[in-house]
Amino acid sequence: MERMFLYGTLCHLPLLARVLDRPAETLETCPARLPDHALLLARGEGFPLILPAPGAQASGLLLSELTAGDLARLDYYEGGHGFRRDEVTVETGQGPVAAGIYVHDRSGAAELGAPWEFGLWRARWADLVTEAAGEVMLGYPDRPPELNARRYRMMLARAGSTLRARAPGPASLRKPTRPGDIVETGRAQPYANFFAVEEYTFRHARFDGGMSDEMVRAAFLTGDAATVLPYDPARDAVLLIEQFRAGPYARGDSQLWSVEAIAGLIDPGESPEETVRREALEEAGIALGALHRCYGYYPSPGAKAEYIYSFVGEADLGAEAGGLGGLATEGEDIRAHVVPFARAMELVETGEIGNAPLILSLLWLARHRETTLCPA
Repeated sequence: MERMFLYGTLCHLPLLARVLDRPAETLETCPARLPDHALLLARGEGFPLILPAPGAQASGLLLSELTAGDLARLDYYEGGHGFRRDEVTVETGQGPVAAGIYVHDRSGAAELGAPWEFGLWRARWADLVTEAAGEVMLGYPDRPPELNARRYRMMLARAGSTLRARAPGPASLRKPTRPGDIVETGRAQPYANFFAVEEYTFRHARFDGGMSDEMVRAAFLTGDAATVLPYDPARDAVLLIEQFRAGPYARGDSQLWSVEAIAGLIDPGESPEETVRREALEEAGIALGALHRCYGYYPSPGAKAEYIYSFVGEADLGAEAGGLGGLATEGEDIRAHVVPFARAMELVETGEIGNAPLILSLLWLARHRETTLCPA
């Protein structure tokens, strides 16, 4: 059996249990310290580096009774972030103990941030990182850990989607989901890059009270997205954006530029409201005022896990609104149009607007603009 000195994110026992695929109560841990070392946040990352610092002490956990399989899983998880195993002697309540440790090759001062604060990380990121670890370890042992590192931000975004999805939802007409309604016997990820495809083997409860036969279904995984339609009540005008889209191109559409609402993937740790405010600045250079929630929906629940939050945002769409925008670093080439609300509805009728989030937002606005946004 082996021992490891853990510090930083792996001191969060639910995360450690997810990585090891073991119940948290079976983990043999005790507090430990590494003298003359300090934990500093890796700049631009959500984890700390451990570095020599005379007189300091790096606090962590001593994890004991590790099998070769446990170490292989830890090596896989940590290897994706560039960590390798080394040996140290740590202080415990029972005296000095030899243990393994994960160290990072990056140690230049230019790459270091503030001192690591476990409490701050746990409050904001622990649930997200723990959920993302499930997708990381889904690739063990076949997927190269370096690929996990390249995809990690997208994994965090999908983890955020999962956490939001767990909020209780209404079930007044539809069948309420209860424990035991889904019996999953297998899960695989046959494709994983920026996006991913997961395949599930399961049985589900039937309306007649029985269980279905075992079936295999696949879903295309992205993170959740948020859209916003800027609306100027004083001018009764909306801002629409236009850009080339790969979807119409892949379908063979005769028109490859799409008229849409402002939209973007919800970044890790971000709320849908924060997303649309950020995207409005990036794509159209406008600041939004009050936000009005339209709908939340799955655009294609039979095949995609994507969930979209749509808003109408009040904005001043004066002479300076519109024109070219988008982030060059993301390859965006966006043109913004300010048009009267009536003109936007004409574009829906002719089919020139064929984008579902924009259509839904315009229909919401048609229903509410005189009572909610332009009250008498």
